[in-house]
Amino acid sequence: MARRPGGPGAGRGSSAVELVVLTPVLLALIWLIIQYAVYYQGRQVALAAAQIGARVARQDANTVPGWRAIAEHSAESYYAGLGTKVLGGTVTAVAAPVGASGVKVTVTGRAASIMFGLTLTIHETAGGPVECFRPDLNGGQQC
Repeated sequence: MARRPGGPGAGRGSSAVELVVLTPVLLALIWLIIQYAVYYQGRQVALAAAQIGARVARQDANTVPGWRAIAEHSAESYYAGLGTKVLGGTVTAVAAPVGASGVKVTVTGRAASIMFGLTLTIHETAGGPVECFRPDLNGGQQC
């Protein structure tokens, strides 16, 4: 009787080979998922800082001459106050006017990386119209 090639013991050791081949792929997939989570959190933190800066810029743009520096400082100090390093040690905020009656604040930082050689820069912008207070007395005030 001749022995068949697919008989008992023919697949011996194949599980170990499959594990050796699939382990790096699975580890890379897990690292990519974690990196995406860190990147997503960085975007949320940058957007929150930009919104704080934009809120200050909208309030101060009509009344305070140095509103840009105040808005930029507000965004940067908000990030520093969070105590997170998801965007590195510091972020950069830039406030600018948009058209005749709008403002925006852009926050830029580098997302923390767990993968060697991967650099992800995050830019988030928030803005809106400049707020203008018009008192009731004497027919109001033109902004």
